[in-house]
Amino acid sequence: MPRTVIVGAGVIGVATAWLLCRAGHAVTLVDRHLQPAQGASRANGAQLSYGYGDALASPAMRRKLPAIALGLDPAFRVRLHADPEFLVWGLRFLLESSPGRFIDNTCELLAMAATTRQLLEELLRELTLPFDHTRSGKMILYDTAQACEAGAAVRQLKQRMGIRQEVLDRAEATAIEPALSLYRETIERVVWSEDDAAGRPDAFCRALMPVLERQHGLQTRFGHEASAIVHERGQVTGLALQGGPTLACEHVVLATGAALGLLPRRHRPFAGVWPVQGYSLTAPATARAMHVSITDLKRKIVFARLGDEVRAAGLADLGPHTTRFDDGRFASFRDAAVQAFGGAFCHGSGVDLQPWTGSRPCTPTSRPIVRNGWLRGLHLNLGHGSLGWTLSLGSAQQLLRVMQAQASEPRPAPA
Repeated sequence: MPRTVIVGAGVIGVATAWLLCRAGHAVTLVDRHLQPAQGASRANGAQLSYGYGDALASPAMRRKLPAIALGLDPAFRVRLHADPEFLVWGLRFLLESSPGRFIDNTCELLAMAATTRQLLEELLRELTLPFDHTRSGKMILYDTAQACEAGAAVRQLKQRMGIRQEVLDRAEATAIEPALSLYRETIERVVWSEDDAAGRPDAFCRALMPVLERQHGLQTRFGHEASAIVHERGQVTGLALQGGPTLACEHVVLATGAALGLLPRRHRPFAGVWPVQGYSLTAPATARAMHVSITDLKRKIVFARLGDEVRAAGLADLGPHTTRFDDGRFASFRDAAVQAFGGAFCHGSGVDLQPWTGSRPCTPTSRPIVRNGWLRGLHLNLGHGSLGWTLSLGSAQQLLRVMQAQASEPRPAPA
């Protein structure tokens, strides 16, 4: 039974643990936090966007870059600085925004999202997990018909891939989701993705881990910082914990962008990932709250119903690695969410909006890094950006295949 240590117990790490446990690995999860899903998985947008896994780098985004650079787009903020890796990441992002690269990247993301959907449905047929999962569908709101029509070619591509999407007018969409009546501004078109879903990724992690412990012997080391990958003759032999023991193993999986610091600089994917900071709020739902997930394209804010609460998430701030909660930035996001669908959730004096901010390591392509590392037995599954929940099981399945392919290769002769 291969012994495998996964660094990072967010939704990517836990999803990877599930598939590796099923494949016969003896898995240990390591995380510096005291419980799972305390990083980017803690309070993200919660949408499982099987039909809207579009790459961030796109021709439309490229056209907006001058306004973003001048600070004219409230949803995006770029703080320029002289880090060479940041500048190279930005240049690679620009290259990936060409029409051809956007289509290629989006196709890869949608295929990975489809695998997540298939595996999650399979998992939920086996287990009852409380994470407020609902097959709610998703609506994308357009304020002009022209903006909606600009995405027609991508929708046709998705239809050829078997993704069900339908263009509705406001009246047709409101008949499905009455909460659209709360939106006081123009809605000319709505793209309705009936098969999309929503759920709490942090609750998913907390619910799945005890099952893995009982059924597969999953072990955990919470509150421990990984300090070094131990290896001999090009083969992983363990993972050292700061101020703690070394965990003997044959495989180490890095399932968080923060773990790249464990790699020697020459073996890190230079400009491979960069943190994109986002914000969210979670508040009690009102009687008029939406049940369908909604994306307000004008404000770049997503809304999801999670049991008796509503989650709103948005903003994409790109700059130095350091992440801090910016009160002013959160206030502008909160005000925009209230302007859009304030009637769907409680807000105002005395209401705890459960504010959150976090960084989501993102690649220039939006496609996660899923590959083997420089050592035999070292593997990477990271860089999912804002699509981590949507891609979680799909990227874990891809990693399992990568690991199995390496295991079938002959070992190099000792030097």
